[in-house]
Amino acid sequence: MNLSYLETFVMVAKHKSFSRAAKTLSLTQPAVSKHISLLEAHYGTKLVNRTSRRVELTDAGIVLYHFAGRIIATMERAKEEIVSFSEEVKGRLSIGASTIPGHYILPRILSDFKKEYPLVNVSLEVSNTGKVINRLQEEAIQVGVIGAPVDSPEINCTEFSSDEVVLIMPRDHPLVFRKELVTDDLVGEKVVVRENDSGTRRIVEEKLAAADIPLDSLQIAGEFGSTEAVLAAVEAGLGISFVSRWAAEKVALEGRIVMRTLQDLRFSRSLYIIYLRDRSLSRPTHAFLSFIKLGS
Repeated sequence: MNLSYLETFVMVAKHKSFSRAAKTLSLTQPAVSKHISLLEAHYGTKLVNRTSRRVELTDAGIVLYHFAGRIIATMERAKEEIVSFSEEVKGRLSIGASTIPGHYILPRILSDFKKEYPLVNVSLEVSNTGKVINRLQEEAIQVGVIGAPVDSPEINCTEFSSDEVVLIMPRDHPLVFRKELVTDDLVGEKVVVRENDSGTRRIVEEKLAAADIPLDSLQIAGEFGSTEAVLAAVEAGLGISFVSRWAAEKVALEGRIVMRTLQDLRFSRSLYIIYLRDRSLSRPTHAFLSFIKLGS
């Protein structure tokens, strides 16, 4: 079976139209119809229902659409990785990162990496640690950089840098005026937190629990999906929070929040590079892993 038939089928399914699929693929409409007919003959079942207004997938067509997208993506990755084994390091490098490394650490590293490997096309998507892990397992990215370790037999997880999580609060918060702060001072305070899949939240919960202060002993004033939103909420007076020093320092220096540490509890953590153990790594991926480890 010709792979182009699957590509045509995917376009028809996306556009719900033979004519729009033909235009996207630079084919004639009869050619598109022929590809679909050949696919239906190959599988021995009807894949699309065509009406005067639109095209709808049959149940069999829905199943094929699910697998066809993965097959096409796999073939594209195979082509990219094979091409990458030419003399020069070139091709695509897809990286997923959690908020702190994605916003504050990787941009500088990637700038230096591109100077050394200008033919590598780098893309960076930033989300939380849980989503980065999911994207890696889906093979939507080649490398992840996250703020919490991963315990999975299919994922290689290597420490590459360190970070400190600090306490932040509004400028006029009562705790600002205390000379020293300890964990007991936090009990009953309103706190702004990241979402459940956040690496920062995971570390904070673990450290507080070890100090016999579970997160639910504080008043959760709000749950936000990014570090920037947490910083803005604290600046607005919604509550105190814990964020990376990487993120807090600039805002604190501008006088918009106050950054403090606890005398009896330090929130240090490591940052990690993750990639799939059993997946063949392209030359751009090998180059990046070597580059980031040497530079750390």
